Amino acid sequence: MKRCLIALALPVLLAACAPVPAAPTREAVLFPTMTPGRVVEGPLPPAAPPPAAAALANPATAIALSNLPTPTPNTTACPAPDAALSPDSFLQGGPPRTAAQISDAIGRFLSAGGTAEPLRAALQERWAALGGGFVRADLDLTGDGTPELIISYRAPDAGGSLLIFGCNDGRVVERYQSILSEDGRAAAPQILSAGDLNQSGRPDLLFSALVCADDGQDCQSITQLTAWDAARGRFLNLLGSGVLSPQPPSPLDIDADRVSELIVRLTDAGGPGTGPLRTGQIVYDWDGAQYVRSYTQYDPPRFRIQMVHDADAAFRAGRTRDATALYELAISSPALENWLNDDQITLSAYARYRLLLAYADTEDPRLLQTHADILQRYPDLAAAPVYAEMAVRFWDALQASANLNTACAAVQQVIAARPEAVGLLNRYGSASPVAAAVDLCPY
Repeated sequence: MKRCLIALALPVLLAACAPVPAAPTREAVLFPTMTPGRVVEGPLPPAAPPPAAAALANPATAIALSNLPTPTPNTTACPAPDAALSPDSFLQGGPPRTAAQISDAIGRFLSAGGTAEPLRAALQERWAALGGGFVRADLDLTGDGTPELIISYRAPDAGGSLLIFGCNDGRVVERYQSILSEDGRAAAPQILSAGDLNQSGRPDLLFSALVCADDGQDCQSITQLTAWDAARGRFLNLLGSGVLSPQPPSPLDIDADRVSELIVRLTDAGGPGTGPLRTGQIVYDWDGAQYVRSYTQYDPPRFRIQMVHDADAAFRAGRTRDATALYELAISSPALENWLNDDQITLSAYARYRLLLAYADTEDPRLLQTHADILQRYPDLAAAPVYAEMAVRFWDALQASANLNTACAAVQQVIAARPEAVGLLNRYGSASPVAAAVDLCPY
């Protein structure tokens, strides 16, 4: 019988095996520190059965035993259905009053053989929890050939909720729960799509609920997307904490890559409270792990104040060429509508003043013509919009000092005496940018 232990200190060094006595002793062998090229020989103890749990002295042994593979749950083994079974028989003290109680009662009812229709009737008629929701048993979300039970309802303590139950070794267990709003104001969610949006081979469940203020106004949709992850053995949220939007998103493959994007349409043009709103769309795209906000694409500005806001944003970002082009459109574009009746007069004067600042900053030769145009259009500064006086004072101080900071100091004196310079820009609703005096001359 031979025993060999080969020391691999050199890449191609091989040590030969040496014979050992036929009846080795059981004495302990002191193994020296490994030395390159040396062969260490000694008897190996016979394999012994795993010790009892109480005698495990080595923590590694306990960890190895605890990590032994467990049997895979049989998700196709469902309880035998009993259509005569009533969910009420699994309650104590009347209808459930919390989301946890509802989920527990549903789970015990289904595990005993309960079916979808008696459950729907109980939620609708006796528990007063369906609230426009549904009970569905026709979607196989895990791909195991057995449909899951999907329940949308409104819990008394949590509002709109969605539950997914599935079979597990002859029982029915809750696999997923989504409570759509923390304040309990969400309605029962509705399914928007149950198709394979990201080409994973399994359906993705896109669902949404309406969330309104206490007075029933200012409603928005909160949307969530979930899908079964076979590797983890559970449902995952694919939209993070969800998407809150004026309209629920629609799945659409806009880039023809066979993976659907989620498109949030922005169709609300605004009202007295919000002011003018930009229409367009927000696109959420699949990044390989979840759906993330990809980009926002706005429609061209509809109102004059929106063009001014775009121009101001470009000015702040240092994109002076873009800013001047947008200010010119705010002055002259016939396609722009006025949000307020005096927008044509007030905002045109503001845009000409901002053009003067931009041309002075970039030493653009159009500076002289812009100043001359302002003087011609507004000969009586007392009767003109405040922005005409701001332009004239800026020009005069700039000619005297050749310093933009000094010119802005003169403008700030006008703003201090005529605060409508700021107020006229801050009357466009809660969704509009808020201007400060320093924003009007930032040098």
